[in-house]
Amino acid sequence: MTFAYLKSPHGADPIIVEGTFPASPERIFRAFTTPEDLVQWFGNHALEKAEVDLRVGGSWTFTFAEKDGARDILHGQYEEIDPGRILVFSWRHHKETAAGKGENSPASEIAVYFTAVEGGTRVRLIHSMVESESSRLNICGGWDACFGDLERILQSDSPAAAATA
Repeated sequence: MTFAYLKSPHGADPIIVEGTFPASPERIFRAFTTPEDLVQWFGNHALEKAEVDLRVGGSWTFTFAEKDGARDILHGQYEEIDPGRILVFSWRHHKETAAGKGENSPASEIAVYFTAVEGGTRVRLIHSMVESESSRLNICGGWDACFGDLERILQSDSPAAAATA
């Protein structure tokens, strides 16, 4: 099974990550939209809380564990939702210092496409409109790592994994 392939050059816009996962498009869509799943694979196990209002115009917020009093929050709005086929949403990063001062990144956009293939689902994620190269470098490494963690939770869903547990 292939997974976690960064398809765009590091630092390029858009950031494109693709992978084939051993699950149905509907299951992977749920992994992208269900708080209980998101905290297991998104953000290198540092995601403390995920809030999802899954409707067009609804918001999502991911809160990361504090480090030295600082907080990282990702948030945005859902723009297009077709379960098991496509998910499009805006993305902003809010960084809050220990002193309580906050800074928002400019908005960017993510489109995730779910395509059924033999043995699972091909996921193509396109993260576009990220303004700075340093942000693009961080984001592409983050998505690549997230896809690896997504692969692990989906494998634990499989009947073979359940039989060995």
